[in-house]
Amino acid sequence: MTTRRPVGKGLTYAGLGLAAVAVVGLAGWGITALVGGGDDDAEFGGLVPDAATAAPTAAAAAADDPCSPGEGDQLSGEGVIAALEHRYYLLRSGESVRELMAPDAPLPDAAMIQQGIDTVPLGTTHCLEVTAIGPNTYSAQITEVRPDRRNEFKQRITTTTAEDGRVMIRSIEEVGS
Repeated sequence: MTTRRPVGKGLTYAGLGLAAVAVVGLAGWGITALVGGGDDDAEFGGLVPDAATAAPTAAAAAADDPCSPGEGDQLSGEGVIAALEHRYYLLRSGESVRELMAPDAPLPDAAMIQQGIDTVPLGTTHCLEVTAIGPNTYSAQITEVRPDRRNEFKQRITTTTAEDGRVMIRSIEEVGS
């Protein structure tokens, strides 16, 4: 007797996995796009602190980092993208990142985002460059410098404004290199 798995279920899991990868890449790309910066690795800021001292040290490191857009905010598209990258790379919190996304956005949940964050080694720095390309649509380029290599991500991010006026992430798409 042969058992068959529904094709749709497998595609759903594959789609969720791809969405998680896209969020991880978007987070990295978004930070790079906001901050700007050149190709010189010396321009990238200090090491990401371990979890015990992340909050105070991360803020201090961001202030000294010429690539860092700071903690970001939810007042603009550029601000919420900066906040996403800050929370991803410096706070290293999937829950905190997910709070910036529209509740009904087709993006991964906090646990899946955290799994992506956990793959980024401590000591990884990033640079973000964000450019508005249309209404509520932004191009983000993230340069991620890991202890052993450098990665670049390009993403298209759309935002929406919640009823309370906060700008939130609506979608994140990987853009071909």
